[in-house]
Amino acid sequence: MRRLLLPSALLTLAMALPAGQTQNPRVEDVLRAAADYVKGYEGMALIAREEYTQLAAQVRRNLQSDILFMKDEAFGWVEFRDVELVNGGPIRDRQDRLLTIFTRPKPDRLAQAQRIVAEGARFNLNPPDVRLNRTINLPLTAIRFLRTVDQYRSHFNIPPQNRSTGVVSLEFTEQHRPRLITTPDQAAATGRFDIEVATGRVLSSTIKLRSRSANATIEVKFSPHPQIGMDLPGSMTEEYRGSFNGIVSGYATYSGYRQFKVETSTEIR
Repeated sequence: MRRLLLPSALLTLAMALPAGQTQNPRVEDVLRAAADYVKGYEGMALIAREEYTQLAAQVRRNLQSDILFMKDEAFGWVEFRDVELVNGGPIRDRQDRLLTIFTRPKPDRLAQAQRIVAEGARFNLNPPDVRLNRTINLPLTAIRFLRTVDQYRSHFNIPPQNRSTGVVSLEFTEQHRPRLITTPDQAAATGRFDIEVATGRVLSSTIKLRSRSANATIEVKFSPHPQIGMDLPGSMTEEYRGSFNGIVSGYATYSGYRQFKVETSTEIR
């Protein structure tokens, strides 16, 4: 079996821009507002319900999961997909996996973060005779590029467009190494965010990885959640193309967001 790798590297409101800058915003002003808004994700302790359908070579897989968003000092947050049902059948070791991850943290911060993110990936559907070991199919993957500490990695620009709606498309191309998301050939990520100029609120995100092993595209639409005070992922669409036959695709929706308190230590040390 050939193996294609796409491993992952891994509530405050934004400050409004001055009125004149909402009509002809500068890239640096939009980035500043977006970074302020994204800080809200760094303080999260949320759980949501995910309904996720994957397709590969005319095979369909339905995953029903809880998805957790938790604060992390190094990476801002970690996302963990806790799969409960696969095509309607329960996952037997679900409780054991949660206990292992949340009550036995490893001393290596990076290894622990990668382990949390990678755990849900074992249920991903793959094309025949190929394993796409991907862990980027999480809804906040692209948002990391907007964090203040990670903006230096990329070149950002605002293409010419109709700005009468107060929303701009902010495009980015990763330039710094090591990559925020690693691939065997160190492919640079590219993508786009639709951002409300006045608040920095992210309405949608698109991230693309064009690697020799596979080309991946992840698109996320965000929706408001007043009870949380943030716009949160409402849907995610993914597509993978490569040397394998056909296309691997997926579509997920998110609902039932609620805050939670973890009694055991989840700090990644």
